[in-house]
Amino acid sequence: MMQTKILWVFIFSCFLSHAIQAQYRVNNQDDEALKHPWAGGLDACQFGRMDLDGDGKQDLLVFDRRGNRLLTYLNKGIQAEIDYEIAPQYVSFFPDFDEWVIFVDYDGDGFEDIFTYSKGWAGIKVYRHLGTYPPEFELVVSPYLTSFQGGGYVNILATNADYPALTDVDGDGDLDLLSFWSLGTFIELHTNLSMELYGHADSLVYERTDFCWGRVAENEETNEMYVDTCLFNREILASERTLRHRGATFGVKDLNNDGLPELLLADVDYPGITMFTNGGTVDQAFMIHQDTAFPAYSTPVRLFSMPLPYFTDVNNDGLTDMLVSPFDPNYEVTENVDNVWLYLNEGTENEPHFVLYQKDFLQEEMLDFGSGAYPLLADLDGDGTKDLIVGNYGSYQYSWYVNGTLFSRQRSQLSFFKGSSTEDTDIFKLENNDVGNLLPMNLRGFYPAAGDLNGDDRPDLLVGNEQGTLIYLQQQANGIFVEAAQSFLQIDVGSYSTPQLFDLDRDGILDMIIGKKDGKISCYQGSESSIGLIFNLVTDFLGEVNVTDYGLSYDGYSTPKFFRTADDETMLLTGSEQGKLYLFEGIDGNLEGTFQASDRFEELFGFSAAKSDRGMRTSVEVLPPDEEGKHGLIVGNYSGGLEFFNGTAEVLPGFSSPDYVQELKLSPNPANEKVYVELPPKFEKHLSLEVFSLSGKLVKQLQLTSSTKAFELDISGFKPGVYLLRMKHSQAVLYGRFIKQ
Repeated sequence: MMQTKILWVFIFSCFLSHAIQAQYRVNNQDDEALKHPWAGGLDACQFGRMDLDGDGKQDLLVFDRRGNRLLTYLNKGIQAEIDYEIAPQYVSFFPDFDEWVIFVDYDGDGFEDIFTYSKGWAGIKVYRHLGTYPPEFELVVSPYLTSFQGGGYVNILATNADYPALTDVDGDGDLDLLSFWSLGTFIELHTNLSMELYGHADSLVYERTDFCWGRVAENEETNEMYVDTCLFNREILASERTLRHRGATFGVKDLNNDGLPELLLADVDYPGITMFTNGGTVDQAFMIHQDTAFPAYSTPVRLFSMPLPYFTDVNNDGLTDMLVSPFDPNYEVTENVDNVWLYLNEGTENEPHFVLYQKDFLQEEMLDFGSGAYPLLADLDGDGTKDLIVGNYGSYQYSWYVNGTLFSRQRSQLSFFKGSSTEDTDIFKLENNDVGNLLPMNLRGFYPAAGDLNGDDRPDLLVGNEQGTLIYLQQQANGIFVEAAQSFLQIDVGSYSTPQLFDLDRDGILDMIIGKKDGKISCYQGSESSIGLIFNLVTDFLGEVNVTDYGLSYDGYSTPKFFRTADDETMLLTGSEQGKLYLFEGIDGNLEGTFQASDRFEELFGFSAAKSDRGMRTSVEVLPPDEEGKHGLIVGNYSGGLEFFNGTAEVLPGFSSPDYVQELKLSPNPANEKVYVELPPKFEKHLSLEVFSLSGKLVKQLQLTSSTKAFELDISGFKPGVYLLRMKHSQAVLYGRFIKQ
């Protein structure tokens, strides 16, 4: 039953993943197509490796703590080649993560397990990989990992602001754990006793064996570090001090081939990494020297704030490279542009020499606008094809300190992508990164809406922003916009206005709907005048809609988008602070009443309501319905990227009811040349057969018309990997999965 459930999840996740990819292409200003434009952006990333599809290659996992988003990439590179293909169909196989995650094989079975922050417990929970393709996981430690200290087993403290290290410190074959003491300053070693007690590594039995590992200490207020500093009385320190300004990341790796792990630390509010050289022994680490600008021999890491290093072979040359991205939980201060640094190893595996290769690893292949992405589709230049306009919360500019506190400047902009079409593809090409010359205003939260405001038959732009006002950009000609008013009609909804121009009352005149930081929606009725459209406030609580989750925040950041279905029914879809998309119906004839929450996501967009959480501070753009009544959907999130969902994309379809599904018996599995398929007795003829790659591509199709209890499927021409086999009958769907070696 578990395998059946997992395969069902996979089938539906394939549908979702291919809806994201769709047939919409995005080109940069050099007219070069982006490889993964709709990947969703990256802000503050942690990395991991895992073989997702059983082809023997280590694939790439990227966890962005901004919205707790996991991205999965298949490794398609040959030796010394960087080639990763986004594969979101695997995301559904992983549990949900909060704040941070470490992918590491703790039990020595060759499959990476998961250690992650235990929200609400300030601890660590653990999932064990069950050794399957695609992966399955079992929760084995919850609510938190414990260690024997002070006479009993207690929680190993792990906050959302610290990234611990799991590594074999004593060289005995099991994974030990390094983390900061509860009040900071000193590093604690929790030794794993699995090998000592049981002779194998698959247990997680910890004991705190060192309160000052490496004999280093951290200044409680700055990023200054001290060596040989285990001479203080910790009880006195604890009684005479307040809780320190917490936050640090760990990296542990032998970097000089002496068999001893070096220590790499980064501190909250600071942009660099300090490397400590270990001059001790396996049993007693002793840091003797610090490089405060690692790697000093190359380009030092400088990423605000709290950069986290991850070591892995990125370019498939057999040498360990280094990836670095900000870890700071404060999304107001971290760099959000060119903030995934890749260092390639130009030394040896035992003595690496890291050289900066690029600052936008993976980001260069996707739409990424810094923090926040607010999409709008409208034919701005009058050529009959819709263009793409994207605002953002802000892109990083610079940082500074005031009395030791870090501040960072972000500023918003509007980007314009000109739309064009071929026979089977819509193309958006970047033309302008500062529509209306708004960058000098140094504001955040530009959110665009389009409509003809002055009666010249050309769409103008209203731009919401952090001040809660509306900037009016009037179109002169050919997509050229000039500022006509910094505060349109003196409208002010408080803060973070998110407008839409839409004929809500069906009187033939555009109305204005504005989302707000408080999670509610304001509505202004439009009317015509000699100077163009004017708007009068109807309500500040339209439909009694409020998307604030008061259990998590006092803010909602609603981003309303009204649209009409194929049946001409008015619906409302809105993003929110916590990332969930909210759908409402019961609007027509009820503008003064209460809108009703709707669960019609599958019907209207082709994915379930369970998939409607797309990160953090989401925004939406809805396309007109296709011939099946499904709407394309563009979703922005706080990581600065966009996802595209398209109901018309050719995808691996789901099935209507699991009552009519039966699993096939396939052997051998894995296989090299042929797969033997055994059929159930009542389904021995009149079957259509389809084989899909794990990415959803149809690779083989045939029709079985004669009666047979079994047959051989020739897979000699297939590439190595995992495949799904589907056989359809008038009364059932049969399925199976096999691995081509």
